[in-house]
Amino acid sequence: MKTTKYTSKIFIISLVLIFCTALAAYGQDAVTVYVGNEKVEFDVEPFIENGRTMVPLRGVFEKFGAVVDWNKSIQEAVIKDEYNEIQMLLGKNKVMVNGEIMDIDVPTKLINSRAFVPLRFISENLGHDVSWDQATKTVRISADQAKPKERSMSLTVGSKENLLALLEYNSKLYSYIWYGRSAVAEDAVNSEKTEEAAQSPQQSGSSGSADYSETNVQVEGVQEGDIIKNDGKHIFVKVGEALKIIDANPSAPKIVATVNVPENTSISEVFLWESKLVVIGQNNYYYIMKEYDMKEVPAADYIMPPRYYEDRTNVLVYSIENPEKPVLERELLIDGNYLSAREIGGYLYLVNTKYINLYYENPDVPVPYYTDVLKNEKHEFDWEDMRYFPNYIDSRYMYTAAIDLKDKTAKPDVDVYLGGSDTLYVSDDNMFAAVSNYSYDYTIRQDELYNPKYTSSTVLYKFGLEEGSMDVKGQGQVPGTIINQFSMDEHDGMFRIATTTGQTWGGTSENNLYILDGNLKVKGKLEGLAPGESIYSTRFVGDRIYMVTFRQVDPLYVIDASDPASPKAAGMLKIPGYSTYLHMVDENHILGFGYNTEESQWGTVTAGLKLSLFDVTNIKSPKETYSEVIGRQGTYSEILYNHKALMFSLSKGIMAFPLNRTADNYKTDFNGAYVYNVKNDGISFKLKISHADGEQFYGNEIQRIIYIGDYLYTFSQNKMQIHSINTNKMVYELNIY
Repeated sequence: MKTTKYTSKIFIISLVLIFCTALAAYGQDAVTVYVGNEKVEFDVEPFIENGRTMVPLRGVFEKFGAVVDWNKSIQEAVIKDEYNEIQMLLGKNKVMVNGEIMDIDVPTKLINSRAFVPLRFISENLGHDVSWDQATKTVRISADQAKPKERSMSLTVGSKENLLALLEYNSKLYSYIWYGRSAVAEDAVNSEKTEEAAQSPQQSGSSGSADYSETNVQVEGVQEGDIIKNDGKHIFVKVGEALKIIDANPSAPKIVATVNVPENTSISEVFLWESKLVVIGQNNYYYIMKEYDMKEVPAADYIMPPRYYEDRTNVLVYSIENPEKPVLERELLIDGNYLSAREIGGYLYLVNTKYINLYYENPDVPVPYYTDVLKNEKHEFDWEDMRYFPNYIDSRYMYTAAIDLKDKTAKPDVDVYLGGSDTLYVSDDNMFAAVSNYSYDYTIRQDELYNPKYTSSTVLYKFGLEEGSMDVKGQGQVPGTIINQFSMDEHDGMFRIATTTGQTWGGTSENNLYILDGNLKVKGKLEGLAPGESIYSTRFVGDRIYMVTFRQVDPLYVIDASDPASPKAAGMLKIPGYSTYLHMVDENHILGFGYNTEESQWGTVTAGLKLSLFDVTNIKSPKETYSEVIGRQGTYSEILYNHKALMFSLSKGIMAFPLNRTADNYKTDFNGAYVYNVKNDGISFKLKISHADGEQFYGNEIQRIIYIGDYLYTFSQNKMQIHSINTNKMVYELNIY
C-alpha cells in the first residue's frame, strides 16, 4: 500500500514538471505577428520549427489582401493575391510559386486538422518585407500592396527531383478536377479539339503549274500535311502502310514507285516541297515491361506480362528529282506522338507530345531524345536542357523541331518542354500552341471546410519561326476553351481567339472573342455571345470574324474587328441546324458544312448533312442564299471535321468532298464523292462518283479528290478513278492497293 501511494506521488510530480516545462517552452517559442501596425490574433498559436515561424493558414495572409484555401481533397494549401500564387502540398519540400518550382526547408504541416505554413517564405514570395526581432520574438510584415514580380516565359527544369515535383503538382490537380469535381468539365463538344479542323479561302502552292489542286490550308503559304500531294505530274498518296507514286497522265496513269516506310511505321501525313518528299509517320516500338525466368514459374501459374511501347515519330525526307527512284536523304526518330507540322519556305516545323507514364515509369522518368538514324546518333536531353512554362505543368513532354529541307546535313533545332499542346495555329512568322488549363479560382472565397473552385482557360505559347529556328516569344491566357485550330488567327500583328466559357448542359455557357497584342496581352474583347450555346465553327477573314454557335438553333454571328480594342457583333442570322466548318468563297460569300436539325420526342436531333451558302455583303444582315440537305440522320463526311477532305477551286469553278449518305434506318444508300459547280454567288450539283461495287464499301470509300488540268482524280484505298471535268465521264480506273 505504501508503495502505491509513493508511486502516485511520483507520477503527479512528474506531470507537474512536464506541464511546467511545456509552459516554459511555449513561453520561449511564443511568436507575435504584426501586419503593418495591426497585431494578428490567432485561434491556434504559431510555433517555431528549425528556425522557421509556422503559422495557421488562416489569419495572416488575408490581412494584406491574399486569398487562402486548404484543399483537403489533394492536401494542398493555395495562397494567392492579385499578382502571385503559391501552391504547397502537405509535407513536401518542393512548392510552386507563380508556376515555378522552388525549395523550402520546412514544409506545410497538418496538426490537429489545422494546416500550418512557413510565414516568411509565403510573405516574401507575395512581395512583402519581413523582419524578425529575436528579443521579443516578433515578426513584422509590411502591409503595402504587393507588386507583380517579373516572370520568365520559360524556366529550366534543372533536376530530376524538380521534374518529379512538377509532375506531382500537376497530377494532384488533374485527379482532383476530373475525379473529384466532374462538374468542372466542359461540354463534350468543347472538349473535342481536333487539330485537323481548319479551312482556307485559297489554295496554297509549291512548285509547278497552277492548274492543279493542292491541300486546303488555313493560312496561304503555310503548307499543311495530308495523305495525298501532287505536283501536277505525279501524285504521292498513302495506300495502306506504304506511299505510292503515280504518274498522273490521264490517258495512261501508272504506279512508278512504292515507298516502303520502315517497319512499325504508320504514315500520318505527307509534305511536298520542290524536289523533296517528306513522309511523317508514327513508329511504335513494343517491348515487355519485365522478363520472367520461365524455369522458376510453373506453367499453370504463368501470366504473360503486359506489353508496352515507345511512341516515336518517324520523319523521312526523300529526294524525288527522279520520282521513279526516290532516295532517302534523312531519317529522324523523335520521341513521342506526332501532333502536327507545317512547311514554310523550305523549313519543316513539327510538334510532338509524349505522355509520361507515372504509374510504370516513375521514378525512372524517361529521358527525352531524338535519333538521327542515318548518322546512327542518339541525342538525349539532360535536365538542364529541358524547360517548362510557369503556371502550366502537364504530364507530357512537348518537342518542337525545325528541320531544314534545303540542307540534308543541317542539324535539326529540337527543344523539349515539360508540358504539351492539343492544338496549333501557325502563321507565316509564328506558331501558337494552345493548351486547356484548369486553375484555382481565387475570386471565389470559401472557408476551410470546403474545397476551392477551379476554372477552365486556354493558355497560349507563342513561338517565333525564322529560317529553321523555333524560340519562345510570349505567353498568354484567356478564359474558356477552343474547339480547334480554326478558333485562332493572327492578323496585322494581333492574335485573335474565340472561346466558350461555362457549360452548355448547365445553361451557363457563353461565347467570347479576345484580341491580343504581340505580347499576348488582351487588347480588346467581346464576351457573352449566345448564352447557353457553344461555338461549333469560326472563320477569321481580315477584319471580319464569323462564328457559329448552337444548342437549339444555328446563329451565324458576323463580328467587326476593325477596331481591335473594341470588336462588335455587327449582324446575326438564325437558321435551323449548325455548321461545323466554314469555307470562304470570296470576301462576301461563305460556305457552311454541318448538320440539319429536327425536333423529335427526344428534343433537337441531327438530320442529314447540310450545305449552306451565306451572303455577308451586308455584315449587319447576313443571308442564307442556298441550302441543301443531303441524306438522313447518319449521313457523314470527313469534311465536317477535316478541311483537307475538301477540294475547292473558285478559279476552276469546282468543288468536291467525300460522302457516306444514309437513308431511313441508317442504311447507306451511297458512298463516294459529291461534286459541285461553284461560282462567287452560287453552287449547283455536278455529279456523284463512287468506287463501291454494289454494297462492297470496305476499302472503296473515297477519301480524297484532286484535279489536274481538266480531270478529276478520286482516291480510295483500293482504286484511283479519273473523270473528265468537261464530260463527267470516267476515263480511267487504276487499282492502287
